[in-house]
Amino acid sequence: MRILAIDDDPVFLELLAGMLKMIGYAQVTTMPSGEEALHELDFSGMLYDCILSDMQMPDMDGAALTAAIRQRTAYRQTPILMITAMNGKNAVDDAFAAGATDYITKPLDIIELRARIGMVDRLLAERRRLAEFARLVGQRAAAAEIKAEFDTPILIPGFDRGIEFLAMENYLLTLGVKRMYSTSAFAINIKNASIIFNKATGATYVQMLGDVGAQIVDALKTEDVMISYAGSGNFVCMTERDPGQSPDDLEILINIGLMDFETIYAADRLPVPQVRVGEPARSAFLSPTKPTRILERAIQSAMNPPEKRSKNGQMVA
Repeated sequence: MRILAIDDDPVFLELLAGMLKMIGYAQVTTMPSGEEALHELDFSGMLYDCILSDMQMPDMDGAALTAAIRQRTAYRQTPILMITAMNGKNAVDDAFAAGATDYITKPLDIIELRARIGMVDRLLAERRRLAEFARLVGQRAAAAEIKAEFDTPILIPGFDRGIEFLAMENYLLTLGVKRMYSTSAFAINIKNASIIFNKATGATYVQMLGDVGAQIVDALKTEDVMISYAGSGNFVCMTERDPGQSPDDLEILINIGLMDFETIYAADRLPVPQVRVGEPARSAFLSPTKPTRILERAIQSAMNPPEKRSKNGQMVA
């Protein structure tokens, strides 16, 4: 794995490179600033697999650097890990919004570093598999060879608004109690996903997920929602603001939009995907449960809707 590490502290960079080498990652290039890192990405001819950046640097901080990296076509999906002091976690919020994948805290702990970089390794392996999906999608002769996994979260090819489910979970873990309490999540379940999965080729199933994702974006009509595909026919949306629509209204809008594809699905002898939107879930104040619990509760609501909605239209994790 080729790693680019950025920090304005040369002593820390040397320490980081040494620890990475200890856990088996020796291909590390270090840069002292965001500007020099961008120059390296643009002109070195090297394609990096992972980027580690300090959050707080002069001239260009980690969030600004992340946004700039994401503007480069070759690095739109490259894992970017923020490095931050324990008291700087709130600042990571901007980096996640700009496209960061995860974060590591200072002082460095080799066990945590190994776990985070190991996650990146697994992520890259999954992306290689998805790249093969993207290569074969549209090639009907090869489509039957694509093997989609029903339960596995994926980053859907061509669905630019989607983020990885792992990145969504990592983002939740950075929020403090107050921010966590103001954040809600709701899920959108494709009710007949398993039927389509069993009848369709792998490529057609992935294309179906892209169709649903596009209709979710159209129906939400806002940029202030994070969207991820969590597997098993479930999309999860997370926001700190009121979506402005009830679950019932959102469900109707998505399903109406999907009916535009009826002729296409009929040609493949497949049913049009139909969705169910669950109630928003949020954490109870000072709740001892883990932050990612609201994602689980949101998915449960969409898959197993309650007979009656709560008074405020929300589930409490």
